[in-house]
Amino acid sequence: MDLTEKKISSKELYRSPSYTFTLDTVRLPDGREHTREVFHHPGGVAVLAINEKGQVIVEHQYRYAVGQTILEIPAGKMDKIPGEKPEETALRELREETGYIAKEMTFLGKIYTSPGVMSEVLYFYLARGLSREERELDEDEFLTVEWMGMETLLDKIAKGEIMDCKMISAFFFAKLKGYL
Repeated sequence: MDLTEKKISSKELYRSPSYTFTLDTVRLPDGREHTREVFHHPGGVAVLAINEKGQVIVEHQYRYAVGQTILEIPAGKMDKIPGEKPEETALRELREETGYIAKEMTFLGKIYTSPGVMSEVLYFYLARGLSREERELDEDEFLTVEWMGMETLLDKIAKGEIMDCKMISAFFFAKLKGYL
């Protein structure tokens, strides 16, 4: 059975510099029509940066949508520089948010963050060979940075203290591929 849903029409409900939200009418595989709400996202990256001691750089950042400060890894949207490739975005976001430059950037994998309603593809990278420069936070970006040991990170994931899918996914991609 072909499970494809075919778009019949689309109505733009909202547009920002980074996102578009549409209400689409689709034809279902059985021929009926239905609507789909779609949040169009430019894509993003997340970086698992590891120093020579085997520690991971983590960020504490308040996230308005969930109403709390959470523990994350450096990450960002692919909307700042037209045509920027995911690895270039990863290098830029790592430098902007943490001030670190990576000599080695390894692709770990990619995921769909919420494919039922969002088009976002999130690309994961492992950064090594780090050197320090000045960071350049966006004007609306406030975060603190610290180094965390792998055992502490894994313990916090297991206890549910880390709930950010970027950090959990990056950690397990790196673990499964033998980098950790």
